[in-house]
Amino acid sequence: MQSPQFEVDTREVQKHYDRLSRFYRMLWGEHIHHGYWENGESIERAQIKLMERLAEKAQIARGARVLDIGCGLGGSALWLADRYECYVTGLTISPVQARMATKKAKSKGLANRVKFLVTDANTWQPQPESVDVVWIMESSEHFKNKKDFFARCARALKPGGVLAVCAWLRGEQSENEQQLVATIAEAMFSASLDTLSQYAEWMRQANLEVETAKDVTRNVVPTWEYCARMAERLPLRWLLHFADAPTQRFVKSFPLMTEAYANGAMAFGLFIAKKN
Repeated sequence: MQSPQFEVDTREVQKHYDRLSRFYRMLWGEHIHHGYWENGESIERAQIKLMERLAEKAQIARGARVLDIGCGLGGSALWLADRYECYVTGLTISPVQARMATKKAKSKGLANRVKFLVTDANTWQPQPESVDVVWIMESSEHFKNKKDFFARCARALKPGGVLAVCAWLRGEQSENEQQLVATIAEAMFSASLDTLSQYAEWMRQANLEVETAKDVTRNVVPTWEYCARMAERLPLRWLLHFADAPTQRFVKSFPLMTEAYANGAMAFGLFIAKKN
């Protein structure tokens, strides 16, 4: 089935993250991505565990050069630099996020190993064979031409390099479920939501060897139950009362994420692909 494409203005994505990055940090903390649950972990521990699962599968070496595309507030970049002594370049479309992440790197004493650049991944052109790892933690949903994007990721990797991706996915839905996915995509500024098999095929077409393409939906579902509870707390409800329409639509979509995961309209994938 052909993935539905959604109209996303890149400028609106930038404005969204410029406007809401402090809200994201209030809601999710340093790591603005899903958590990975196995044994009733806290949200903070679950978020770190998702990074651990991806890094372990990618077999990231100490001192590796990493490109973190869609780096958000720099959570993954700083964690990789601290945990694996990596040299990380984070790309974000948001100048606000870049400033916040740079400030955090300095406060953690990691400014010598981490830098953040303002770049639109839709138009980014890599330096060939320049990095050991391309790390993408829940940002590919925003990108318009994923086939071309993964080809550029492959070009950036050195021989033996690894593409490590966590992504929101589309399931094989009925017509009703397609509407649910479209509603979520609009609220979350997603250019498209695609299937696990489509992601894997695009990586193969980029001449990468797909080592892992795993559906881990069951482990990430509690993320949105947590978010929905947080959104009901009085301080956030008060802030949302004064928020613009896109922000209110964004927060109102939190319960829809739980519904979409439960009925198979959406899924969550973990991917590792290697450049030989």
